[in-house]
Amino acid sequence: MSIRRLALAAVAAGALLPAMAAAQGVPAYEAPAPVGPPARDGQLMEKAKKAADGAAFGEQAGTVSSFTQAYMGRGKPKLALYWNRQLSEALSDWYSDTRVLNASTNNSNMAGEFNLNQSGNTQNTMEIQRRVQDQRRGQFSESFEWEFQDAFLAPFLEAGATIIDRGAMMRFTGADMPSDSEKTIEVRGLQGKVDYLMEVLVAPNWKSTTGYELRLRILDIKTGAIVAMVNSKNLKEWNPEKPILVTETGFVDPKDDEDEDEKFGPQGEAKYSATSTGFQKRRKPPKLNKIAQNLAYNTMNGLMRQWK
Repeated sequence: MSIRRLALAAVAAGALLPAMAAAQGVPAYEAPAPVGPPARDGQLMEKAKKAADGAAFGEQAGTVSSFTQAYMGRGKPKLALYWNRQLSEALSDWYSDTRVLNASTNNSNMAGEFNLNQSGNTQNTMEIQRRVQDQRRGQFSESFEWEFQDAFLAPFLEAGATIIDRGAMMRFTGADMPSDSEKTIEVRGLQGKVDYLMEVLVAPNWKSTTGYELRLRILDIKTGAIVAMVNSKNLKEWNPEKPILVTETGFVDPKDDEDEDEKFGPQGEAKYSATSTGFQKRRKPPKLNKIAQNLAYNTMNGLMRQWK
């Protein structure tokens, strides 16, 4: 048989093999996918992203729209903002932890058939009083306070909410009251001008990517009931998915590391920065106004759950 005929026969056999395999139920051969270079020790493999970086801290027009309807349906309750301040449980503007006791004893003898010794004690007490410390907590910079309050209140103002300023409430109420007690004026002001009190507290926390954490509490002024509580540490936006670490012994989830698991905080967009060893991808927390805005959205959701 000539070489040409042998070549034609090989081609024909090659064409018949897939058909015969298909007829016998054998799957067709597929070439394996190309294999990339092996992962190096310490290499990070990012998990699939659910959304674009930073999307969790973007605008939420739907939340504002829903809150507007719920707020109007609730009768437009008045909201007061206490920035980094708690409603004090103290009843007086003054307290005393020191008492000075002045005691004296009087002895007298009575003559007669019987000799009687009588003594009497008198005591005078004097207290040293100190003014109760302002319930405003540790101060951050004014620029921090201005930026945070502006971004936090913006969604509420956009929804048409009425926000009561504490300073104005205190001054206006005090002008109509004979009392000079700050505690009394504060309570009367809240009872007469506010429906819900929003306390926003900020505390340093080195385990957070921002260096601080936030807590918001909403109180019903009429009943004193806690309506909603928001802690930034528990928000999903502050607990993003962490990348998987590839090592020589296999894949390691950072959550398995106790120290790593305690870390929390929002993650911003990934950016490349030039270093002495080349470009490295780093993530910085979102800007303060985005974080404050996100807290406002979560606060709105907390109120709407109670208003259903």
